[in-house]
This record gives sequence, C-alpha cells and structure tokens, in this order.
Amino acid sequence: MERLTYGEFITNKIADIPYGQAFQTDVIAEAMAEEYKVPVHKAKPITNVTLKRLADKGLIERFQKGVYYRARQTVFGTARPSKELIEAQLLTRRGDEIIGYETGFSLMNKIGLTTLVPAKREIATNAYRKNVDDRFIIVRKPVVTVNAGNFRYLQFLDVIRDLPEAHVDAENPKVLLHAFAERNELDTVKTLTYARQHYPQKTLLGLVDVLVER
Repeated sequence: MERLTYGEFITNKIADIPYGQAFQTDVIAEAMAEEYKVPVHKAKPITNVTLKRLADKGLIERFQKGVYYRARQTVFGTARPSKELIEAQLLTRRGDEIIGYETGFSLMNKIGLTTLVPAKREIATNAYRKNVDDRFIIVRKPVVTVNAGNFRYLQFLDVIRDLPEAHVDAENPKVLLHAFAERNELDTVKTLTYARQHYPQKTLLGLVDVLVER
C-alpha cells in the first residue's frame, strides 16, 4: 500500500476532527513529525502551507494565528462556533490531550446547583498563562496539572471547595453532587486522596460530609 503524502496525511488528520472543534497547527505538525519520523521544525512549515491551502478552499477556517476549525455548511450558510467556545476548547484540549476543565459558578449552573447564569465561563487549565478574551472566560490555575485521569475529580472537588461562597438554590445539593460522582464513575478513595493532597482542610471536610450523607 502506497504511503500517504504529507498533504494527504494532514487532510485525513483534519477530517477526523469534529465540526466546530478548534485545532492547533503545532499539534498537527507534531503528529506528522511522529508519523514520518521527521523533525518538528521541518514538519511545521509543511503543515502551515497545507492548512492555508485547505483554508483557501473553504474546507477549514482560521480563528487566529496557529489555530483553525472546521466549519459546517448549512442551508443557511456557514455555521461557525462562537469565539467563547473556541477559546474554551483551546484551554481544555490540546489535540487528544485534556489540559483543562470547566469549573466555578458556570459548572455549578450546569450541574443544577444554582439557577443563576454567570456572565463568564470559568476554566481551570494548564494553559492558565494564555491570554484570552476576558469578556467571556475567567482562567484559573489548577491545583495540580490537569490530565484525562484527574479532571473529573478536580471538577468535583472544586465545586465542593467553592460551594460555601455560591448562591445554591437547588433543593438537595448533595443529591446532585452524588449524581455527578456516579455519572463520572469517581472512585471514593481517589477522591479523598486528591482532596487530602491538593485542597484545603475545609474541602476535605466538606467532601466527607457529602460522602457520608447518601
């Protein structure tokens, strides 16, 4: 079987990315470098040229330097993700890697703990130094480096930590917290370990209070 050209590899790689999902040039270049065993600094210019050609053809759209997304064509025209959504994606994912998660009052609203809708989405991320449009997003430094194995635990513990300062109007918050833990298959021992290692004593006590009342 004939090996794909660089351009074909990049095009196929992008075809696997869902519509509306942002992706970074560096990530595509790194994937190409790994596949063809070439240095990343050689893969980057090839990737840049290929992505520009795809954008010129309307197959992808440029969000900002080094960042593109796949837009969906509809009967009403091109459906584009919002700037807020793309920036949130860039703070929570790098290729297939999880680097951040939604937290704070915006997460509490989604869980159902509060009916108040905050003006900004809060995200804890390894990329907390990244400049973003603060009209839409508040960037937080996570208590520990975020990855696919821990982000749900950190989300859960962030909520318990922030709960005393929140406007909680749910009838039974603990039921909602239990549901979140069960839905995400959170292990009790791991949850307690993360709380003890990375959170204040008050968070650990709040977690114990939630766990014992089922």
